[in-house]
Amino acid sequence: MAEKIIVRFYSGYKGDETPRSLLVGGQEYAVEKVLSRKRCIEKDSGRPYELFVCQVAGKTVKIRRDETGECEISPAGDFLAPPKK
Repeated sequence: MAEKIIVRFYSGYKGDETPRSLLVGGQEYAVEKVLSRKRCIEKDSGRPYELFVCQVAGKTVKIRRDETGECEISPAGDFLAPPKK
């Protein structure tokens, strides 16, 4: 089973507004920069979601958050790989 990635957001007056860090297996990675942010609609279901493109640990990742607050990260592989020794 794959390890879950938790996205921590800055909570302003609107609640979870901007991603601040990713938490993977006890390791926290700061979001260095939010490169873009879009509010989108799924073509099939018509449900809204937010898409953030961020710089994290020197890599560009996409964070997709749906209306329930669930997040998906792509590519997630770099953060789920075992640490290099």
